[in-house]
Amino acid sequence: LSFSVMRVYQELLPHSCLLILTDGDGGAGTAPLARALRWALRYHHRRVWVDCSSVSVLSVAVLRLLQRGAELLRQRGGCLVLCHPPESFSEAGADGFVIAASLLDAEQVQPPAD
Repeated sequence: LSFSVMRVYQELLPHSCLLILTDGDGGAGTAPLARALRWALRYHHRRVWVDCSSVSVLSVAVLRLLQRGAELLRQRGGCLVLCHPPESFSEAGADGFVIAASLLDAEQVQPPAD
């Protein structure tokens, strides 16, 4: 069973923004993720962590949104860190992402120096 949408929970942390993705009911499309990325990009934090531990699949549409967010962050000297990618996530899909096995590992990732 593949979910193309999710619910997205947002949390502002001292040095990053955390987005937690969870499998949804399939009715909202990628709109919740697009809203959450816009929310995260409004802050001056240079790191956005995306916790995928509660999703079984990252659809092509979700990956495109995440890649767009990662590119915008890179342009600002930041980075998007994908945490706990699902088993279905392939290394081929990792292009443009910083991958972390856990949120603890994500905390060690530093944005590129100015």
